[in-house]
This record gives sequence, C-alpha cells and structure tokens, in this order.
Amino acid sequence: MKYHKALGLLLVSTQALLINAEKVTFKVLAVNGQPTLNINGQKIQMESPYYPLFEAEADVSQFPVQYNYSIDYGNGETKDEAFTRKREQNEDALNEFFDRQITILNHPRLPRAYEELDTLELSKLYDDNYVATIIVKCDENQLNDLYQNTSNTAVKAQVIYASPYAVKTFNDAQILISGQSTRQVPKLSYKIKNLKNDKGKELYNRSTIKLRAEHMDPSLIRDKLYGDILNSIGLPAAQNRFARLFINGESIGLFNLTDDITSKSYLEATFNKGKQFSDEDYSLFKGDFCPSCESPGFGDLGYYGEDPTNGMYAIYSYKGSDKKANAEEHFIKEFLPLLKGIQDYDTSGDASKMPFDIDTFLKYMAMEFIAGGVDNYWNKPGNFYVFKDLKKNQWYFHDSDFHFTFGCGGSVTAMKTTPLAEYPPLLEENVGKERPPLDAIRKSPENEEKFKGIFQRLLNTAFHPKAIYPRIDSLANLIREDVEWDIPLPKVNPNPTLDTDLKFTMEDFNSHVTEEIDVENDDRMPIKSFLSTRINNLVQELGIQVPTEFENNLGLVDFSSIEGEDTSNAISRIMISITSWKLFIIPTFLTILYVKLFY
Repeated sequence: MKYHKALGLLLVSTQALLINAEKVTFKVLAVNGQPTLNINGQKIQMESPYYPLFEAEADVSQFPVQYNYSIDYGNGETKDEAFTRKREQNEDALNEFFDRQITILNHPRLPRAYEELDTLELSKLYDDNYVATIIVKCDENQLNDLYQNTSNTAVKAQVIYASPYAVKTFNDAQILISGQSTRQVPKLSYKIKNLKNDKGKELYNRSTIKLRAEHMDPSLIRDKLYGDILNSIGLPAAQNRFARLFINGESIGLFNLTDDITSKSYLEATFNKGKQFSDEDYSLFKGDFCPSCESPGFGDLGYYGEDPTNGMYAIYSYKGSDKKANAEEHFIKEFLPLLKGIQDYDTSGDASKMPFDIDTFLKYMAMEFIAGGVDNYWNKPGNFYVFKDLKKNQWYFHDSDFHFTFGCGGSVTAMKTTPLAEYPPLLEENVGKERPPLDAIRKSPENEEKFKGIFQRLLNTAFHPKAIYPRIDSLANLIREDVEWDIPLPKVNPNPTLDTDLKFTMEDFNSHVTEEIDVENDDRMPIKSFLSTRINNLVQELGIQVPTEFENNLGLVDFSSIEGEDTSNAISRIMISITSWKLFIIPTFLTILYVKLFY
C-alpha cells in the first residue's frame, strides 16, 4: 500500500512538473561559428535548420527567463555575449542577432503632413524597426577584381537576407559597386541585383537594392530621416532602412539599404500600385550635377532650344529600359517636350501647360529648403529624376540622394541662414539662381501663398520638434551598437583617393544625433542644432508660428504594419503547438496508466 502511495505521489509530482515546465525555442543569427544557448546554468548547443539561423529548445519552468549566447569559432576563439537577454513569456521566437542587444525597437512614428501617394504599394522590406542582415557569398578573386577596378562589372553571388522574422536566400544574385564619386572613398557602396529565388519570388517585391555606405555622415541617419519625412509628405521616395553587411564571412559594415530608383520593380511599386510596366509604358531621365565637367555640368530643367547636342543638355541621361529607341531618340521624343512645356507654362501662366504637378514639386522644394539639401536640385541642380507614365501622359519630379542634408556636406552656415527670399546661396561658380520650373511656379501669387502654406504644414507635423526629435533619438538607439561595430572595421577599397582622412568616432555619432545647441562648423553640424536654427529663421521670415503640440489629423506613417508575404513564423507556431500537445498528452497518459494499474 505504501508502494502504491509513493508511486502515486511520484506520478502526481511528475504531472505537476510537466504541466509547469514549457519547451521554449530560442533562435540566433550567426554569420560564423557554432552558437551555444546559455540558460539556467545550462549550455545547450544550437542546431542550424538553415544558414545562418541556429535554434535550441530549453525547459523553462517560469517566466521571465534570462539567457544569452556564446559562439565557438572553431579556431580556439570563443566569445560570450556581455549582456543578459530576457524572455517575458513563451511566444514566437524572433531571430536574434549574436552580440546585438536590440532585436526590435518600435520607433515613434511621424505624423502625416499630407495624404499618402495614391499610386504607392508599400513593401515589408522597409519595416524599419530592426537592423536587417545581408550575407553575400561570391568568388573571392572576382570580388578582389571588383575592388581593384571599382567598375560596373557584376559578380555572381549568393545573397541571404535575414531579419528577426525570416531568412530568404537568392542563389543567382549579382553584386556591383554603386555610386559615382563614392567609388573613390575607402568605404564602398554596393548594388545587389536579380534578387529572385528559385520560384521567381523577389525580396518583398524588390529585385534590386542599394547598400549606401553613408561615409560622409557621422550619424548615418540623415538619408533615412529625409526619406521618412518624404513619406510623411506623400511624395515619391526611395524607401530605406538599416542593414549590416557581410561578404564571404568578413564584416563589411553598417549600410543604408535603399531602393534603386532606376529599378522597374521600384517604379512599379511607386507609380503603378505594384502592377507591371512594360518597357514602353514609362520613361525615366536623370539630371546630374558636375561642375568639373566640360559642359556646364548642371541640370536646371531649362529649355535651350531643339538641338539635342546643346551643352546644357549633356548632363541628362536616359535611365528607362526601352531599347527600341536609343538614348538620343528618347531625349528628343520625351525629354525636350517636357522642357518646352515648362517654358510654355512660364510664358503663358497657364497651369494646364505645366508638365509637373505643381503641388508635388513645391513640396519637394520646401523639403529641400528646410532640411538644407546641399546636393539637391534647388541648391545644386542635380541628383534628381523625372519619370513619365506614358499611358497617363503624366510627368513626375523625383528627388534623390539626401546624405548631404541636415547640416552635413559643407557650406552649412549658408544653408542654415540663407532666407527663403534669397535662396539658394551662390555656392558654385557659373551656377546661378535660376531654376526654370520653380521660378515659373512662384511667379503666381496664388502659388507663392500655397508654398508658404506647405512650410506651415510641415512645421506643424513632420518637422515639429516633438515629432522629429524623438524619432531621431530612436533611430540612433537602434543602430548605436552597429555604428560602434562599423567604425573600426577595415575598409575594402584598396585604392581610395577621396575622403581618406574622413574618420568619425562614437563621440561624433552621439554628438550628431543628440546635441541641440548652435555649433559653428561649416562642414557638418549636429542634426538638431541645424534644424533649430533653420526652423527659427523660417518662422521669423514668414511670420508663422509652430504650435505647442504637433498636428496628427491624418494619422501616422507606419511601415511596421505593412501586409505582405511572410511565413517566417510558421515553424515557430508549429513547434509551440507540438509542445502544448506534449504537455497535455504526457501527464494525461501517466494518469490513465496509474489508474489502470492500481485501481
């Protein structure tokens, strides 16, 4: 009888223990080495269902539970995370990244200044609450040749995109060096093309991305911040978010993962709700700025006659994909009529003759002014695209390249103090103040009043200090660990000739994202410091006021809630279901067995 009671107590205790203990899944992303889960005094070696993801299960009797990871690199070198992680409950496991404390950080969202672009289809790729991971594997010799020549040669590569939610592999991708003058700097930028998997699926509806080094920006967030505000304004914008890059197992650095504006997948998502364009459905041109070029070297969108060989037209290039006509034929058929239409509007004042949407163009220019776009159309006419939906016969201006903004890029004093009435400052020899489409638009008192209203609306919403400053702080907090990792990494360009002495520290990073006091530096100054002076001067000049609280009548810009294909958590949910089933069935079976044997 005592034996029966002892066995009964054992079974009851076993049942209680099994009911209280839970099998919990932990996941970590590791580019190199063999990870181990350290939890409750145990060391559990993790298994890899597919690279670079590693998983382990542990029995957890109560929450919250504390843990961390360590890695054995196989050469006698090991590394332990110097911090402790915490899991509050048994939930779907996120893919954590080894030695990074922040997996997900929900940023304060900017208020919408204007309605969202009605032709836009958002992509889950640009959920910016985490730092993504890009892993590239390619032939080492071909990679070294690419670095030596920094040419437009494409190297075949396997590309892995890893996030807290998914790991996606593209076996037939290509990697190239990206940029123009940035090809000569120590930290190179990249373009990755042909992001299609074995089933033809793209990376969240993007086949091409760019990884911009942002080597000139101590904060690394200026380009990202500018794009965020363009989203608030409802303008076409290359989307962007942060990503860490590894090539052939080597740490390359932190980059701004952004759209390639010339990519058809981007143009379709931005101007056609994601529906396909044929090559003949659209046209795309780029205007550059090159003061050292033999021709005038800037694209002011002025009309200089019907001769396509005029030197003022040399700076424009056709970027569409239609090969049935050559670049000059596209220029004559499509671009010259655009410039002529701008002149006709200037002459007649008839708004129906203006090829661009006036409201959209003014919003871009207001943004350039407040953010101090050193290298953009109004200040240095270049770094823009013009896109035409040929089916709708509609032109769109599309601004680009925003790392030289918010007090970065030289001539900071002029950019923050030149009033609207005198803008732009004359910063380049032989480049005057004339900007034909903007000058023509602003001749109308009605348009000038509309322009003033746009400034007021931006200061009430996206540029309001209580809206933009917390977002700056949060973006900086998200990437701070990765910036600290990036700074000392060796740069891969073997023959840099530009900005070789441009080296920033963590002190520079922290200063540029936190300081608000006025700083006298004509090369670069903290973001908040620049904005404070710029906005105060604008308020005084226009005689407007900034409200105490920002306006939020159109809601918030939120890329974290984008719907889209993502089955990454299916395995986690299945594992939790199996675990729950086991926790129910095992104690129940033991109870039945006990009853059958002894009663």
